Amino acid sequence: MSNSREESFTKFFERATAGLTPATAGLTPATAGLTPYKWQTLIATEGLPDVLTVHTGLGKTEVVLAWAWRLLVDGQPEPRHLVYCLPMRSLVTQTVKRLKDYFDSLKQACPFFDVKVYQLMGGAIDDEWASQPDKPWVLVGTQDQLLSRALNRGYAMRRFDWPVHFGLLNNDCRWLIDEVQLMGPGLWTTSQLDWMRRKRFPSLKPCLTTWMSATIGTSFLSTTDRVADCLDKPSQEQDAFEKKLKAALDGDPALQWWREAKRPLAWWQPDTAEPKTGKGKKQSPAKSATPATVTPENIATFVMKNHVAGKLTLVICNTVELAQDVFRQLDVKHKVEHKVLLTSRFRGEDRSQHEQRLMEFDAKRKTGNLPPNDPGLICVSTQVIEAGIDISAHRLFTELAPWPSMLQRLGRLNRKGDDQGARGWVWETPEKGGNNERIGPYEAADIELAKMLVDAFAPLSEKAFSKAIEELNKTKKNEVTEALKPKLSPLPRALDVHGLFSTERDVHGGFTDVSAFVRGTDPDLDVMVFWRDWSGEHPPSGDDLDGPLLKPAKEGCPVSFIRVQEFLKTSQGQAWLWNDETGCWEPISPESIRPGMLLMLKRDVGGYDETEGWTGNTSNVLANVPRAGRIATLGDDTRTEAGYWSKLTDHLEDAKREAEELCNAICLQGDLRKAVVEAAALHDLGKAHPQWQNRLPTRAVIPGKLLAKCPRVVAADVAGDASAVRSEFAKLRPEAYALPDEQCRRGREEVLRLRWAIDDKLREDELKSLRSVPGVRWAGHIPFRPGLRHEAASALAMWRKYRNSEPKPYPALAVYLAAAHHGKVRTVMRSTTEEGDDVFGIRSEPGSLVIECEHWLLDFSVTKDGAEGRWEGEEGKEEFVMTGPGWTGLVTDLLGPWRPEEKSDAGAVPQGEPMDLGPFALAYLEALVRIADWRASDPSRATGAVKPSEVRNGC
Repeated sequence: MSNSREESFTKFFERATAGLTPATAGLTPATAGLTPYKWQTLIATEGLPDVLTVHTGLGKTEVVLAWAWRLLVDGQPEPRHLVYCLPMRSLVTQTVKRLKDYFDSLKQACPFFDVKVYQLMGGAIDDEWASQPDKPWVLVGTQDQLLSRALNRGYAMRRFDWPVHFGLLNNDCRWLIDEVQLMGPGLWTTSQLDWMRRKRFPSLKPCLTTWMSATIGTSFLSTTDRVADCLDKPSQEQDAFEKKLKAALDGDPALQWWREAKRPLAWWQPDTAEPKTGKGKKQSPAKSATPATVTPENIATFVMKNHVAGKLTLVICNTVELAQDVFRQLDVKHKVEHKVLLTSRFRGEDRSQHEQRLMEFDAKRKTGNLPPNDPGLICVSTQVIEAGIDISAHRLFTELAPWPSMLQRLGRLNRKGDDQGARGWVWETPEKGGNNERIGPYEAADIELAKMLVDAFAPLSEKAFSKAIEELNKTKKNEVTEALKPKLSPLPRALDVHGLFSTERDVHGGFTDVSAFVRGTDPDLDVMVFWRDWSGEHPPSGDDLDGPLLKPAKEGCPVSFIRVQEFLKTSQGQAWLWNDETGCWEPISPESIRPGMLLMLKRDVGGYDETEGWTGNTSNVLANVPRAGRIATLGDDTRTEAGYWSKLTDHLEDAKREAEELCNAICLQGDLRKAVVEAAALHDLGKAHPQWQNRLPTRAVIPGKLLAKCPRVVAADVAGDASAVRSEFAKLRPEAYALPDEQCRRGREEVLRLRWAIDDKLREDELKSLRSVPGVRWAGHIPFRPGLRHEAASALAMWRKYRNSEPKPYPALAVYLAAAHHGKVRTVMRSTTEEGDDVFGIRSEPGSLVIECEHWLLDFSVTKDGAEGRWEGEEGKEEFVMTGPGWTGLVTDLLGPWRPEEKSDAGAVPQGEPMDLGPFALAYLEALVRIADWRASDPSRATGAVKPSEVRNGC
């Protein structure tokens, strides 16, 4: 049986890597279309352990194939999704590409093997995975993006979507944590989240974690919470697996290359400076020469002296600033063209070009396709090169860094064991200033310990790397243990995660900062900045804010929030933060900037160079950037603008059907299933509100019916004769549906607003063409803003029916899930107008909704702060009789308390119904209802959808 399973996995592995060779794939021989290593087969047949102790370069990425085989072929109870977490922006795209190639090959061999691969890192965010909870997928990302989402505070995304990612990433996932020794505080956070999913706030679908590292040990599992629940020690199964793993690694002939690979390392310091003289007198011989200071200039000179044509040279600096300076010296002093700069401080479009150049060179080198006189390539980089990138350098020059980082950097030298002439050098940058705690981005104590270990390792490094490390670990056991031990840092407790369930602003107008749990107090924590242009000092507002939507993967540049603060203070520049309540860009002071923020800078503020990335230099100004545009707001109803008209009753039936199919696929049963299905079936009841219907651009296409969806609307404000504008638009969209014209003012000028309903939004070049027509004062898309949150009206109607019905038509949970289906009405019911007499724009009149002759009364009692009721009984013996628990009570009962010994007793949810679900499970159920709505809104799946292009001139 065991042999047949091993053979099955081997065949699966061969299919995944079919057509690849060690040279073309950049893989070790045993990984390229041949057979897996013994340890990889062991993972597949025995299962993924809690901790996987395998050295870098031995094919840890292919553990994903072991998970996929267990899920798709062997029928093991693996989570449906795999989350691959890397500690930094270490070319996530390369890992994504490799895995996509694997799964594309598998799908070609067998269509059943359909696993999508997505990426999630600063500047490159793919969210399609969030709509596929019933399909297997792999999500590869950085700890910043993944952990912030797992804590319900997703970086570089709108807060209304936080709960979807929060729920999905904490349910039905296998987290694969790679290079844990580089994670810092994020490592402790992964440990705590694993404990909460398993014990304190159990996931609805198992969510497991595997940490991968050969050096870090298991001390990070010994948090107070894990100790209390006996999750701090390796299990007996883990101990047994470790013995089998060691035997597989030691006894595999295919790993002989790794056991013999050499990575010699030596110290380097600049040539000694010339003797100094003073007043014509020679210095004594003892003082005749002093070590020269390490500078970007002499680093570049030494690199050029040792670089070999046709080979790859890596120069790894600890800071972006030093990397940029060395890169400039290669250009200015040595006129080097065969170079590339790779740091984390690039816009996505620029970084991808640099990455592509590096990967293309390395691929040609491996396959022997370089021209005869190729000069090679010098890659100047920072920590981004340390993990997750599969390149092999002939020369390595690295600044002294903490020992875990030094091991990672050495892993890029002679990575495949086929370049025994490779060599590395390390230099120490003198400490600047009087800070005794930090040297560059690292703590001084870590640098000193690394220096001691490099001193001990260098004489051993002429041996095979594996033997040298083994000897070092024996002779410097205590020092190595100390260097690799994860540092204690703040970690999330149950109270923290419970509180993070709410996505409402705090009393200061901001949100809980989770950066301490993601990367700690590291000054290199990032914000995402992008550049736009506009006239005047302040960004435009209203209809004038008509620039294209932000594309983070293309425009976004991750920058240390400290650097941005310093830049704005010294340049007197201004950063702008989007307010999703008011729908405008607001100035933010440098002191108020926090990690994870998305900030807009005006183009002429500068600070960025396409070749060097973020420079903080005001003279570096981008030549062309788009106009300022808007981002989502609380008042938007963008999912209504689906590109077609459809009846409300049809959409509700579609959503119910999609929810049922989704629940079937993930095997959700009982009251939880009923709550999800009924919430989907009633989620858009509030769209029957007269105010909502009356704000639609037109209802004439499906007369006499309540609508749930409408097309997009584009408009042009014209002064004078509008015939040329109509003619130009007819060329752009000949099948558009003309809407009635409107008279309006633009500034002090009376204009005619022409409007059209269209299937899809106009492209930016089409809008530019329309704006160029004489007489056009403005042209752009008109967002649908009904002035109320329809999902709040749905909840008020559902709550009234729930309270007044016996038996209950659906669990109370369904009311909450319907309210939360856009992520805007969740833990509070509040006013959104200046008058304060509304609930998310809904006023007491009209007091009911009418759908197909059925009246749904709105119950505003649940919106009151606290419980509603009355005092009854004799004087002095009165008792409070609760007649309404309030929305807070409903949420409290559904969420449950954070303490394990407590139970919720707000009285909103009766015994026997779902309650005390915990944050992970409740957010997961929210996500299911939202996804059912998304699928039902897909034009290809929507019943009775009528597109503007299908209607001729309004007939």
